[in-house]
Amino acid sequence: MALIELNNVSFTYPDSKEPAIRNLSLNINKGQFVVLFGASGSGKSSLLRLLKKEIQPHGTLSGRIMINGQLVQEKEGLTKDVGFVFQDPENQIVADDVLHEMVFGLENIGLNTNEMRNRVAEMVHFFGAESILSRKSEELSGGKKQQINLASVLLMQPNILLLDEPTAQLDPVSAREFTDMLKRLNEEFGMTIIIAEHRLEEVFTLADQIIMMEKGHVKISGEPKEVLRELWDTYFKTYVPKIPALFLSLDGQGQVPLTVKEGRDWVQNQKIEPVFSKGNKISLKTRERINVKNISFHYDKKSEFILNELELSLMQGEFYALLGGNGSGKSTLLKMIAGLIKPDHGKVVLDNLPLRKYKQNELASKIGYLPQSPKLFFIQDTVQKELNMTMEQWKITSDKEVKVLLDKLEIAHLMANHPYDLSGGELQKAALACILIRKPDILLLDEPTKGLDPISKDNLAKILLSLQAAGMTILMSTHDVEFAAQYATKCGMMFQGKITSEDVPENFFSGNFFYTTMIQRVFRGLSDRKVPMTLEEVMHLCAHTRP
Repeated sequence: MALIELNNVSFTYPDSKEPAIRNLSLNINKGQFVVLFGASGSGKSSLLRLLKKEIQPHGTLSGRIMINGQLVQEKEGLTKDVGFVFQDPENQIVADDVLHEMVFGLENIGLNTNEMRNRVAEMVHFFGAESILSRKSEELSGGKKQQINLASVLLMQPNILLLDEPTAQLDPVSAREFTDMLKRLNEEFGMTIIIAEHRLEEVFTLADQIIMMEKGHVKISGEPKEVLRELWDTYFKTYVPKIPALFLSLDGQGQVPLTVKEGRDWVQNQKIEPVFSKGNKISLKTRERINVKNISFHYDKKSEFILNELELSLMQGEFYALLGGNGSGKSTLLKMIAGLIKPDHGKVVLDNLPLRKYKQNELASKIGYLPQSPKLFFIQDTVQKELNMTMEQWKITSDKEVKVLLDKLEIAHLMANHPYDLSGGELQKAALACILIRKPDILLLDEPTKGLDPISKDNLAKILLSLQAAGMTILMSTHDVEFAAQYATKCGMMFQGKITSEDVPENFFSGNFFYTTMIQRVFRGLSDRKVPMTLEEVMHLCAHTRP
């Protein structure tokens, strides 16, 4: 008997015309590792929440959802059996500091003090979280908050673990550690894991079953290598990760490679030679727009500096990608350039004038800022009202331009929705629309691809490149190495509050081990020459060298 059974399940949110889940039937066996993927708003998050009684969304539900042979709605005590890690870490943290956050759930299930101490000590060592136990929750980066959320859930020792895009705010190193831990939980402890993800390169290699959702139902499901072949000849081929995409692009025969090791073995057998990458996409000979001069900043006098003697220059028309570990100061730097916080030392200069010289409305007209948690952006109860308020505030009268933008972002159908009812990716795009209709000169984006499916990422890239071509300066904080490598004109690495290195993407990523693309990992070490960064570069090579 399947551990989790869904029979003809449909669910519709209040005031929604279309169901979020429609006639969905699905079986998941004990100990399986299942990956849900699909477009933003396809129903992945809704499905996960329906599996945990305590957080089931309000609305109309039909069909049967059973866990261990019992209806979810009728079974008591599922709090401990089913653990859930939310898409937005802000939705899960309830305590002021890390230690109280970790013991909150244990206190609620009535564990004695000794048992709580034993569990917390084991989990803290496992996560290496000793140094942040006394930290305030609000001071943690998004990635650190997510790691604490997972630790808090695992302290409850669940049999089933549900995760909604848990790596969206993690840097590549932390994301790899996170997925390795999920693999251990699945293989060594037999935990059943269901994860909704857009970053598919890592999780597909762990999955027993992958399920693509579209408009609330299962579009396709099965073993990863079989599903990827089936996806390749459809509109959804963008979802195929880079290594299997390389294989399928060249009409590979046999088993589809998923891992770097499998990809390298196949490339060597095919005798595909790595070559020099094509070079930077744009030559920048323009005026300086932003100059960050020797800035330092800490949130309180007792803590270490988040930014420490940092220097940065941004030219007009530059698309700068800022990378680095969680807590390295990327979000803090963006807030400072946006004028939301002030440096303790040093200054930020915009168009040869210190930021402090600008009035708030002048600064807002020049700089658009998309925060890491866009939910805080919205104050109206529908997306349409939020857009109308923005248009009125900035005296925007052209409905046609707004409609074109909404169509490009594929969110025109969401205008009547409450912002908090949107998926993470939809919320990200709605917030971006409110910023772009203002037409700022400089755009600051904090994790703009977080929550976006591959097709939405492509659409976002087209929008950003068109804005860049028109002269807009873009500074993007990101953990999305593939996106930065393909579209940025320059990349910088933040470490210990400074930008320790910066260069054009092909030079920046070439010497990196973790902060590099999947294609570079496949070709690394096969030649002394530089290797291609992207699938497009490899295909350009093969078009000229293969018969």
